[in-house]
Amino acid sequence: MSPDPISRGTARHAVWDDVCDAYHLVDRTDLGVVEEAVPSGAQGRPHQHARSREFFYVLAGEATIALGPQEVRVEEGSGVEVPAGTWHQVRNEGEDELRLLVVSSPRVADSGPRQSPRPFARDRSGLVVGSHLRRTRRGDLKDVLSFEQEPETQPFLGQGGREWHERALADPDMEHWVLVDRLDRVVAFGILAGLFRPDIVEIRRMVVAPEGRGQGLGRLLLRQLLEQALASSEVSRVWLDVSADNTGARSLYRSMGFQERPTPAEVTLLEDGVYMEWSGQAPTLAR
Repeated sequence: MSPDPISRGTARHAVWDDVCDAYHLVDRTDLGVVEEAVPSGAQGRPHQHARSREFFYVLAGEATIALGPQEVRVEEGSGVEVPAGTWHQVRNEGEDELRLLVVSSPRVADSGPRQSPRPFARDRSGLVVGSHLRRTRRGDLKDVLSFEQEPETQPFLGQGGREWHERALADPDMEHWVLVDRLDRVVAFGILAGLFRPDIVEIRRMVVAPEGRGQGLGRLLLRQLLEQALASSEVSRVWLDVSADNTGARSLYRSMGFQERPTPAEVTLLEDGVYMEWSGQAPTLAR
């Protein structure tokens, strides 16, 4: 008598990383075969398996898979092997559900739970290290929102929340950026606005993760946002709105060439906001 066919309907179901539905089609000690369903915009946590080798095969959609310092896009009908001990992460940056067939030997469950890396990459002195600026993805919003919800941050912000950030991601007049470490973990974010005007750009928001504050990440983020804002030769002014009580931020902005100036008639500030404009004299920037 032949064995009964195995399907998603009969397989053991689990949820990985709070976002991914996993259906264990083959669940033996020496071999695991799992069908995973990853929603649009979702991503798993970066992790590694001490003993298990894995093969990720895309059944539908397109996967973005980080393998150590490298990143590869895997289209439907193709796959990629992940050696044991390799940090990896799966993201679905497309609009459709991503479906994967993941083969592991030995099965991942026997290799222990998925191990997460340190929250942020650090240098030898223990400081959090920001690596580079990249465009924000929907999967990054969980980190973005957690930074905004910190008690020390909320009093200095205006609008916020997931819907507000999703609108910012979709708005062609805005650019949403994240500063990430070398493991692609978000350590800060910033938003540029008013891009339809050829001569002036607004830095709408800058927030650094609580663990990275006081370590120069705000300065690094501001410098890279300025470089993005000034990418067009037509842009001659960059401005921002900062709370009068946020003395630390105002000091940082002044050190980078921003000056407090009268508020233009067309600009609406926070209730206690101060208008600051970049003077073009910051020594860290080269046009």
